Amino acid sequence: MSSIKYQPHIDGLRAIAVLSVVIFHLEGSYLPGGFLGVDIFFVISGYLITSIIYKNKLNGNFSFSDFYVRRAKRILPPLFFVLFLTLIAGYILMLPYDFYKLGISSLSVITFLANIQYSLRTGDYFSGDSAEWPLLHTWSLSVEEQYYFVFPILLFTLIVKFPRALDIVLLSLLVASFCLAEFISRSTGYETFSYYLLFTRMGELLVGSMLAILQSKKVLNHINSSLTSFFLICALLALMIIVNERTVFPGFVAFIACLITAGLINSNNKITSILLANKLSIFVGIISYSLYLFHWPVLAFFRYIYSVSDENQNLSISLQVFSVMIIIPLSLFSYYCIESPLRKVQSSKVKVGLFYFLLPTLIISFISGAIILNKGIPQRLDTNNIQASYQFSHIDNENCTSYIILGCSAGDINSDKKILIYGNSHGEHYFRYINELAKAYSYRTELYSKGGCSLLSKTLACLRVRTEFERALEKSNAEVVVIAFRWDTTVKKEGALSELALSLNTIKTKAERVIILAQPPLLLLNPAKVANCERLSLDCKESIRFSDDYPVYNIKVRNAISSTGVEFFDPFDYVNNRFKYKDDSRYYYYDLDHMNVYGNLWLAESYLKKESDSIF
Repeated sequence: MSSIKYQPHIDGLRAIAVLSVVIFHLEGSYLPGGFLGVDIFFVISGYLITSIIYKNKLNGNFSFSDFYVRRAKRILPPLFFVLFLTLIAGYILMLPYDFYKLGISSLSVITFLANIQYSLRTGDYFSGDSAEWPLLHTWSLSVEEQYYFVFPILLFTLIVKFPRALDIVLLSLLVASFCLAEFISRSTGYETFSYYLLFTRMGELLVGSMLAILQSKKVLNHINSSLTSFFLICALLALMIIVNERTVFPGFVAFIACLITAGLINSNNKITSILLANKLSIFVGIISYSLYLFHWPVLAFFRYIYSVSDENQNLSISLQVFSVMIIIPLSLFSYYCIESPLRKVQSSKVKVGLFYFLLPTLIISFISGAIILNKGIPQRLDTNNIQASYQFSHIDNENCTSYIILGCSAGDINSDKKILIYGNSHGEHYFRYINELAKAYSYRTELYSKGGCSLLSKTLACLRVRTEFERALEKSNAEVVVIAFRWDTTVKKEGALSELALSLNTIKTKAERVIILAQPPLLLLNPAKVANCERLSLDCKESIRFSDDYPVYNIKVRNAISSTGVEFFDPFDYVNNRFKYKDDSRYYYYDLDHMNVYGNLWLAESYLKKESDSIF
């Protein structure tokens, strides 16, 4: 299978794309629309693979196996290299649950489903939390790989079976993709799907594909005007300055960026040579893949270990400079020692499949699987004074081994008296506390919860938790039902407290007692991040502070349920200092609003010292 003629100005476009992304990720205010660099990459990818497929198919020498072997040799070696290094860094730097999520991300990358996995996570591409996900940037690689699997088959079928419909079908798909992206991007609650998924991004790759086909058919002349190309470059840079994370995107704005990129690919003039085909631009374009792969994990890890505030993910100037000093040599090493030499190795298709894909996939899968099965391997962070599974977890994993909790039991498991616990992550983070009390007063506990499930959530996972809780309530004749949600956000949602009152009216008919647990005081800095910063012997200047909102949200919930006959209970009424967040060496909080297991034991011990003959 023959290759297409090298066009140096395309490497110049790659340089613009990767530098804009790196600058945006370094600090968003430097280039607010720098994320458009990914869209430039999409157009280039669509153009190049279509040029190869279309030309070779017309010449009668296209081979699917040759095509995928070339893709594997180009893409996989540096990708597996960055995955391996990221997992090693995660083992050293990350807290257990975050390392657990990194294991999941790693598996999604090697199966080319990273975009789908990230689309299902809480928080979007621009949220503060996502700035610390070391493999987030691989979503774009998954989109491209999915396109590489789908598009060649579609193009091959159209060329062979429906050659006259080729242009109209591809154009229709292009228009449909951009329109769908615009529609979903404007649909509240679904913007994340628009950003990550293939069917809303496919139009961008199709712009490049359509350009390649029109060029091949010689129905599209090159742009020979230097003035036009200069205008296109200025328009692209202006777009990167004007567009920002609040812009409805992707959609029609992405279409404009893609059309400009297509125009620059189709340019052949002096200004293109000067600005895009110079030695520096070509060099940056050549290493752009390795640079793209490595820049984000480095920045994500720096944010992870230095940003102890969940609200501020910006790196200081000195850390930005230091991160660039790490990114550049890593990228150069990846290109010169991994990407370039392994791409040039002459190997049979079987050997490429074995050594470029199968063996590395098995190794990464084994490592990722071990991380997932061991819940982020918390024991690696144990010390003489601290059990990491207690300090860095809001749920007692000794009793509950799943992150969707449906009926795991603890307390006095031989008792006929039962406590059902229902909620979201706040039900989970009180689990050990209730279990300690349940053991003292001979109750068996069952937990039904899932983090992120608010009272009004209608997702399938949250509805499943609610259904299983109602089923258990119907069957068990529970003596006590304990309900715990995050109340500071609940009280701000219209209709949430009314929904709570309605639910309580139903629940109290099937249980002897129903108790609402108060939410703990809120912190303004993440104690787990502070503890991790201290563990790594870094300069952790921030001091942990409490929010002034406590106990306003608890009072609002107490007032809302006052007429239902349901009890309201605050565990912090029994501690000597409700604004205490640690003892000499152990933190009591997992994050800003959840207690960890040590915090649960502290609350339980305080209660049992003051109460000897009752539970709650």
